[in-house]
Order: sequence, then structure tokens, then C-alpha cells
Amino acid sequence: MNDYMVFARTDYSEPVEHRGNIRAEDDEQARRVAVERFGEDWLELVLVPERDIHWAIRKEEVEEATA
Repeated sequence: MNDYMVFARTDYSEPVEHRGNIRAEDDEQARRVAVERFGEDWLELVLVPERDIHWAIRKEEVEEATA
């Protein structure tokens, strides 16, 4: 299984924004899953395989300890 980040926008004046994440066996299945989950009413719907992301800086989220 591969993880993908999903980005989309409805107008060129808008930024492409993160809409969620999906998991799929391959890029074609990821495309189908993204359209099923997020719909087709986008100007752009973009998938970024997490395996292709190269972070320059990424701070890990810190979970607060509950007492």
C-alpha cells in the first residue's frame, strides 16, 4: 500500500490546498479512490505520493501528555 496526499482547488485564484490523505495499491487506484472520496467538482485534484516527498524541514507534531 502507498500513501498519497491529496490537494485541490476550484479556481485558479485559490491556492492548491491539502484536502486529505488516501492509501492505494498504485497510482491508478489512487486516482480512482481520490475521485470517489473527494468528488469531481475541482478545477485541479492533485495526488502526491508520500514516497516522492523530500522534506527540507519538517518538525514532528508533539503530543501533549495528559496526566
